[in-house]
Amino acid sequence: WLEDPDGEETKAFVEAQNNITLPYLEKCAVRKQFHDRLKEMWDYPKYGCPFKRGSRYFYYYNTGLQNQSVLYVQDSIDAEAKVFLDPNKFSDDGTVSLRGSAFSEDGEYFAYGLSKSGSDWVTIKFMK
Repeated sequence: WLEDPDGEETKAFVEAQNNITLPYLEKCAVRKQFHDRLKEMWDYPKYGCPFKRGSRYFYYYNTGLQNQSVLYVQDSIDAEAKVFLDPNKFSDDGTVSLRGSAFSEDGEYFAYGLSKSGSDWVTIKFMK
């Protein structure tokens, strides 16, 4: 029954768990220290391994605290990078995430999956 995130039993279970957990966490004296230290440690630029599809080059980049890395494209190895796909713009509240992607061998077509609110369900989209 927990597999259905919108089911009444699931909602009741999550609410009951939150009613127990959140008051405990809110009273934790070192919670803000942990939060601040983790944020500090995670706040650095992250580059994915570049790859070539067709004649173009691609790589993922995260400035530090972005929820998801942005996919960039370059027409040549020396060309200026441009945003190809920014998963952070899929939704205003950040509840839609990129769940897998693939290019055709020639780099002409791009398929990517979208997941809403942490669901296992994935919607596949295509770009040319």
